[in-house]
Amino acid sequence: MDQQPDPTGALGATPPESAAAPRRRWGLLLLLIPFVALLYPPFYATLTPRLAGIPFFIWYQFLWVIIGVSITGVVYAIDRVRESAP
Repeated sequence: MDQQPDPTGALGATPPESAAAPRRRWGLLLLLIPFVALLYPPFYATLTPRLAGIPFFIWYQFLWVIIGVSITGVVYAIDRVRESAP
């Protein structure tokens, strides 16, 4: 029987992933929201409705920049809380 090499590099070492890792991945799925919202430009490539004279195409994208930064901050905070938890 062939022996497989130890992926951790040392016999008896624990794998790098902890029990909290799958939960952390759920938070990372939040990062897909802005990606999906901007994925198909024909959906939002219109001039109306205008916001303060700015066409929808432009302010929709700018709004998602702000939302994307907020989501990234939330995911970062979730990750930091999970790392500091025992």
